[in-house]
Amino acid sequence: MKGMLCSGRLRARTEAEKIAREQHILDSAAELFVNRRYDQLTLADVAAASGLTKAALYRYFRSKELLFIAVYRRAFTALVDDAESRQSLSLPDDLPGLLVAHPLFCGLTAILHMALETGLTEQEARDFKLFLLERSQRLAALIQATSGHDAQRCFGFILQCQQALIGCWHMTHPPEAARRAMERPPLTVFKLEFEPALRRHIQSLYTAFLTTN
Repeated sequence: MKGMLCSGRLRARTEAEKIAREQHILDSAAELFVNRRYDQLTLADVAAASGLTKAALYRYFRSKELLFIAVYRRAFTALVDDAESRQSLSLPDDLPGLLVAHPLFCGLTAILHMALETGLTEQEARDFKLFLLERSQRLAALIQATSGHDAQRCFGFILQCQQALIGCWHMTHPPEAARRAMERPPLTVFKLEFEPALRRHIQSLYTAFLTTN
């Protein structure tokens, strides 16, 4: 490990080395984002987990918010690529399965708005929103191909599913103290599993999606 850390502190010089270093940083950051409280996480923590100095990390990402965006971009792209590679995305069954197959995307989406409250310029925020729009439109196009509804309705359905995902994630991933409290009756009624809860919500949303004019 010591040798790995030392080599990690050397500056990446070739383009391939820089790309590999950046991916290593994103891997380390992704694990921290989903396992630690975002507001308590620092770039110094990410640097330590990556085996880098803080100064070396700053050469790639000048803020925690931009690092989060880079991790999220990669996770969302992986989900959309997976969706487009499937032969079909029938609703409502396939969509929850797709989301559950990408737990990193789900966990990051749950804290997306908190993560981006501060620390971005207007242009950085706009660029990221344009990325979210393009990826969401690609998902909506798959929904449109399956359902036959117009693009605007399909896009709205995607946004509703995102809202359901955020709510289900927080309800099924409570803080540790709350989780322990719910281990004993009568509080066990509050224990929920993410996938079944998400499936129920998306089923309800899809029923409304089919019947709403």
